[in-house]
Amino acid sequence: MSEGEAMAPVGSQLSTAQVEGTSSSSNEDISPTQLRMNSLVQQLTDCEAAARKTDVPEEAVELISRVVDAASAILEYRASLPAAEAQTIMPDDKVRRCCQIVCDAANEVDKLGLSTITKLDKKTKKAAGMVDKLYSYSQADRQELLILNVENHHTAAIKWWEKKAWRSERQRSACAATASLSSGTPVMREAERCALRLRAGSVLSVRIWLVRERIGLARAKIELRASRFEPDLKELLVGRNGVVQLMASAVQEALRALSLAKGIMDDGKALNAHDCAVVEKIMERLSDFGLALHEVHTKLSHTYPDAGLPLKLFERIVDDAWITAHDAMHLLNLQSPPSAIMAPQAQAGAAMPARAGAAIPVDTAGTAAVSEGTTARRKGKSKHKSAARAGTSAAGQPSTPVAANAGTVPAAKVLARSDQVASTQVRPQEVAASSSGAGSTIGGAALSMEVLTERLKRLDELLQFDLAGQQSVVSQVRQMKPEEAGKVVDDVAQYLRAQAIEMQTCLAGLQGRNVRLLLTSTQLPKVHERTDQLKGLLNMVLGQANALNEGKAGITTDCMKTYAFPAQKYLEHLCNADELMPPEAPVALRGEPGKLFEMKLQPKMLVNGAM
Repeated sequence: MSEGEAMAPVGSQLSTAQVEGTSSSSNEDISPTQLRMNSLVQQLTDCEAAARKTDVPEEAVELISRVVDAASAILEYRASLPAAEAQTIMPDDKVRRCCQIVCDAANEVDKLGLSTITKLDKKTKKAAGMVDKLYSYSQADRQELLILNVENHHTAAIKWWEKKAWRSERQRSACAATASLSSGTPVMREAERCALRLRAGSVLSVRIWLVRERIGLARAKIELRASRFEPDLKELLVGRNGVVQLMASAVQEALRALSLAKGIMDDGKALNAHDCAVVEKIMERLSDFGLALHEVHTKLSHTYPDAGLPLKLFERIVDDAWITAHDAMHLLNLQSPPSAIMAPQAQAGAAMPARAGAAIPVDTAGTAAVSEGTTARRKGKSKHKSAARAGTSAAGQPSTPVAANAGTVPAAKVLARSDQVASTQVRPQEVAASSSGAGSTIGGAALSMEVLTERLKRLDELLQFDLAGQQSVVSQVRQMKPEEAGKVVDDVAQYLRAQAIEMQTCLAGLQGRNVRLLLTSTQLPKVHERTDQLKGLLNMVLGQANALNEGKAGITTDCMKTYAFPAQKYLEHLCNADELMPPEAPVALRGEPGKLFEMKLQPKMLVNGAM
């Protein structure tokens, strides 16, 4: 399809007057909603007109991308309206036409940009090969120049894949808007569901390639400079079980699995059991990889903060891995019977399929910005039918089982993950057997969105814990009577331990793959950050509680040293604890020669060093 073919029907089939649905000549008779829709349609018309005027491919890519954005904005605005008003402002046939505009324009941009990514890939491979040759000649200055060249090629490729992912998500969102419409013939609605499944598969494929490109950049930054790292760090990065191997294995397995699931990019029909099993493995593998790389990132950032490592890039890879796992789950959700896939309006949410995001395990911190266009996905479903009927999705819909309506699993191989992060293959019958056990669910036991919401609320409450206030109480203890001071220290320590238990319970409740499948991508960075904050606060609370337990004797002793009314028992305690300075020589009391004497007893320094 040429650019003109993609853009030509728009002005004639989606004019402002048709969308308004009114013959009023004055804006005073038009509702604010209609005015807003008219404005959006006019923006689309302007974008289309600009796109027709250029013959320069680079300019065309940018201008047609704006058409995608403008048409998507119309669908999003319609989806935000009440059902009756949305139907009045923009009937279903116009929604379908707007969806076609989004898909056609995005396809046109993809065609125009295909040569760009092909050239970038060739340049990257060529530059990397030249760097390898230069190593044997030790030409450090040229090595660094070529290394930067390789990194620049990877960076350009990442930007290309990010934009393609954005367009693919817009296409999927547009198809979700039409698939949720109640009008149309059965044949038409089935075609729309096929289109949605096809676009969802495309999003998954593009995001896997985006992860691959980010990993390529990270490997270039590490491998091409590996000789400069100290031995321990070098082993951690490029050793047999190092970071590079972890990343390479993960992306290779995901791409190999993607190639095995032929139905994903075929015709949009519901996947058979074999392809569903492969997609599920992609989801699990990327989720596990994200967690493993996050743990490595945390270790590197604490142990080698100044080693010049691509820590921010690691964060982006972790985030992309989880987002891609969500996309895999969303694709699986779409394989269910039509009645269980869509519900009018509830599924549309901003013209996008509602998504369940990845929950963050207890160790998860350090996130990167989610790329533009990342949309909400639905909650993960249970593989067990009874659990599927009982569960509820993030949008309040039933969780649905993976479809196995396309016959038996072929005698091909299905990718599986080994404990050594090396790819292995098992027969699909084994995958089917392992995934269909009674009561088994994807990522563990089912978890409702309501329960997770309460856990996140509790997370916020625990982050407000006033540790400084408890420390202030302890600081005032030294002015108390020794017996009272000991009791206060015990009370504070017990309170801190109780808070620590609540924090640990909260963090444990946010752990596991079943939780990772509930949070939206917009929640990911926030929950990552808050979970990490709570972990840090937990460490401080436990540290303070342990310090009080260990320092209680010292605090009580300090109170005996500073108490304004010393008693015999306090002096005896200080003497037995060797907390008194050697007494000074006795001095006769004035006026009582030879009868009464006084001796000055000076306690040793306080725990904080004060006298």
